Amino acid sequence: MPGSHRPTRRNLRRARDRWLGGRRGILRRRDGQAFVVSLAGVERGMSRSLRTGFCVSGEGRLFREAVAHQARLGITPVLLVAERKASASLDAFCLEHGIACVRPSPAPRELFDEELTRACVDADLDLLSLTFDKLLPPGLVSHYRGRIVNVHPGLLPAFRGMRAIDRVVASDSRFAGATVHEVDEGMDTGPIVAQCVLGVRRGESAVELGARLFELLRPMYLQVLGWYAQGRVFHDEGGRVWVRDATYGQLPISPSVELDLGDGRR
Repeated sequence: MPGSHRPTRRNLRRARDRWLGGRRGILRRRDGQAFVVSLAGVERGMSRSLRTGFCVSGEGRLFREAVAHQARLGITPVLLVAERKASASLDAFCLEHGIACVRPSPAPRELFDEELTRACVDADLDLLSLTFDKLLPPGLVSHYRGRIVNVHPGLLPAFRGMRAIDRVVASDSRFAGATVHEVDEGMDTGPIVAQCVLGVRRGESAVELGARLFELLRPMYLQVLGWYAQGRVFHDEGGRVWVRDATYGQLPISPSVELDLGDGRR
């Protein structure tokens, strides 16, 4: 690989400095509280949309939904990083929609991390969205801190980790749900952005529960992308994530979905 394309510490530091000195990381005060606000939506000013990357391990259903609704969300999907086990149809889908598709070498892990990092940094992303079965390399998490969101099929902080829906069904839990959260160095430990919840039915299988859960997760996930594009997501002084002017405290999704997807579903 040409040396100029390697994600060296110097290149990562320069990219990070451009980010901190440009359209991100502005510290302000609102209602007496300190918070960090994303200026992506403000800078966009309806003249540019959020350059968004996606990391996918499965069929990529949420990724496809985001591509279909990109104009409503205010995003421009520019990169898909697909695990080798991810659906083979994703390559053709990306080609059809003009999205770069990268499948990093699965082994060794150091090479996977290097190729993943290089793809994301070279794409000059504003936001990175994960439906991914692998932890990101710490350097990439640090570089994009506050700009990576993960979809987890469980009500965090409960049921962290893999196969969350199977573990919900196997437990005595009466409720299931999904969480969209920002990513830190841990597994499903980053601050929560939004959650949805539904009741578990007697005798319901994990597949059946997952299908019902997706109907709530879909609009919630798309709405979260839209909020980031609007520059409404911020951190309070305790590190928690909130959405400015959103409605909290209502079921089954909190904050409540505002987005009209134009297909009769919200």
